[in-house]
Order: sequence, then C-alpha cells, then structure tokens
Amino acid sequence: MTDAVTRFAPNERHETLPNGLRLHLLPRPDFHQMVAMVTVDFGARDQSFEKDGQLVKQPAGLAHFLEHKLFAQPGYDAFSRLSELGANANAFTTQTRTSYFLTAPANEYEALKELLTFSQEPYFEAESVAREQDIISQEVDMYQDDTNARLYRLILGQLFKDDPMADDIAGTTESVHSVTPEDLQLAFDAFYRPDNMDVVIAGAFDETTVRDLINASPAGQRPAVAPVSVPTHELQPVSDDILEVEMDVVRPKVAMGQRWYDGADMPTGREALRIAIAGSLAVDLVFGEFSPTYMTWYDSGMIDDSFSAEFDWERGVAFLTIAAETPEADELIDAVADELENMADRFAALQADFELVKKDALGRLINKLNQLEEIVTRFEGSTFDFATLRDEINILQALTFTDVLEILRNAQVSALTTVIATPNALDM
Repeated sequence: MTDAVTRFAPNERHETLPNGLRLHLLPRPDFHQMVAMVTVDFGARDQSFEKDGQLVKQPAGLAHFLEHKLFAQPGYDAFSRLSELGANANAFTTQTRTSYFLTAPANEYEALKELLTFSQEPYFEAESVAREQDIISQEVDMYQDDTNARLYRLILGQLFKDDPMADDIAGTTESVHSVTPEDLQLAFDAFYRPDNMDVVIAGAFDETTVRDLINASPAGQRPAVAPVSVPTHELQPVSDDILEVEMDVVRPKVAMGQRWYDGADMPTGREALRIAIAGSLAVDLVFGEFSPTYMTWYDSGMIDDSFSAEFDWERGVAFLTIAAETPEADELIDAVADELENMADRFAALQADFELVKKDALGRLINKLNQLEEIVTRFEGSTFDFATLRDEINILQALTFTDVLEILRNAQVSALTTVIATPNALDM
C-alpha cells in the first residue's frame, strides 16, 4: 500500500445488516464534508426478470425513470428538502446501476436521514408520472440532437445487437410514454431490495452515529425479501460490417468498437477489476496522446483532438470504443484495425514507456483520494466484489508489464465493428 493510500484511506469498514443491506464506511476525519450514496444493482440493461414463474419485460428507460421519480415524495420534493438541509444532491443511472448521492457538511445527519428515506419509500402518483414522461421525453430528444451521443449509441447497437445495452439509458419517447405507475412499483419491488443495495459514506462523520442512524432508517428497517431471477443475456456475434449514417456533421466522424471475452466466460470480482485496469493501461499506452501511433496519426492530419479511446467494463460486458472526427475515414478505420489485430505486439514494443503510463494512471487515482465524490461514486458494488478506490490503487500498483501483456495475449475479442457519420447530403 502506498504512503498516500495509508495517509488518506487508513481505515475502511464493510459490514452487512441483518436485512442484507451492505454498508461501506470510509472515514476521512480531516475533511470538512461527507458524501453519502445509496446505490442499487439495477440499471438500464435490466429490463427483464421473472416474477411468480412469469417473465416480466419492462419498457426501455425504466431504471432512469424510476431514478427521477423517487425524489417525488408525498407533499414534498426530496431534492429541494436536501438543498434546504445544506446538501447538494444528485443521481445517475448507468447500464447496470442506479445511484443517489449527496454532499453535506461534516456530521450533517439530517440530510443522510433523508437520503435513506426517499430512496426507500416510492410514491408513484399517476398524474406525476405523466408529467415526468414529458420531462424525460425532452431529455431523450436532446440526446438525439447530440451527434456524439448518437454515434456512441449506434456503436453500442453494433456491439450489442438485440440486447438492452443497445438502448439509450433514458429510453425512447415511445418507451417513456408507455411507463405506468405499476411498472415503476414492480421494478422497485424487484430490484430495490436491501440485499441488492449498498450505502457508501466517505468523509467526516462519527461511525457509531452513522451506524445507528442507518440501522434505524427505512433502508435499515426494510425486511429482507427473496431475490428475483434475472435471465442471462445471450449476446449476438459482432459483425465487421460498416454502418454509414448521415448526421448533422461538418466532416466525417468514425466510431469503432470491439467486445472483450466474446463467447468466453467473463471474469468477475477483483479479477475483473484487475483486467479492466490492465485493459485501460494498454489502451492508454497504445492509443494515448503521447503514444507513437497517436502522434503519427495526429501529425498527418488523420485525427485531431477529438480522438478518444476508452476501455469500459460493466456487469456482464467489457468493450473498447474508439472515436474521432477525420477527413480520412477509410484510412483511419484500416489503421485502427491493424493496431487492434496486433494489440499485444504493439503493447510489447512500448515496454520502455509502460512505467510512465502506469505512474500517470496511479497519480490520477491517488489524486482522487482527495475528492470525496470520486471516492464514493466510483464504487461499482458486486461487479468488482465491492472494491473501493483504495483497492483500485493497490491493484494498479501491483500490475506489471508482463501481467498486462499476458492479459492481452489471452483476451478473447470480437470482430471490430464500425459506424461512420457523414455530412447530410442536403448540407453538402
């Protein structure tokens, strides 16, 4: 463990209440704030589950809709109440999680009580749900006007055909308008179970006070219930076809994607986190802005500052995406395909730069130890066996060049799929 980790994250407490709710207390007594989060292992991809022996299929965007509606309590808005209590609150939905978090002054427990209350006590009034449909539909339309968001959604559609991963997290205007109060209650009962939730708190707080508060709160007092059965996602093969679409762009934009562990059993827990960190390191080394490949492409004018390469890992999926504006779409596609086909060899050739890239990544993670919101919101629950930022740092520190090279050589990957956004014909 590094000196920085020992200094900024000396003690972490993890425990499970009798009803299955998991607590993760990360005290930082030198801070003047605390950040608390309730996170649920339920996201946009979780659209189906079994209830009473029957398969239930729910509208796309329901998890995000539910996130919005939990703030609406009988007679008051939880977001406004938290603000009155001096807390800044927010929430977000990913493909696999829904999280509600707040930043409050040190030892401010009234805001924490409210977080542990509104997230556990749903109120789905029909008229309020109808109003929310219009609000979220506007949000969906806004994303449709964003060419980068559309391009990303299209590349996910190529990577995950016929899978909810291809759906926008907010859904479509049609799916949003099909959501009913009954749908929301059904999803809440199925997934917002104590054993499917984690409470993460970092910053300045009294541990005994917080434990007692959580135990006495609706989150701690809700009874344990039987888990629902969620069907396994059977992914379709990835096609190497190139999808070309017209968009409101000045010059072509290209997005490319590749799934990892295609057709193979996905690693889980801390091993999954180790591989995810290794994958990100490899992508940074081969495609990062200081890599020979990036500089060659940049100097030739084939790419500009819009170029990005990301490695993502969520529950059940791991994938690489590369995107850029380019005047030479075909040439860039061929160049990226060649790099990925020979990824392990390209990585091996850059061994001399590995420690620099690793130290840069380590420095960025250690810096986050000083940011309470980062400490809390990076938490991915059961996906990485409840690892915290401290665990990430320790895993990264232990990774060697040989470790990453072995992971690259053993990784099973899909075909490379591509989407090209070209200027609208009428605009040319």
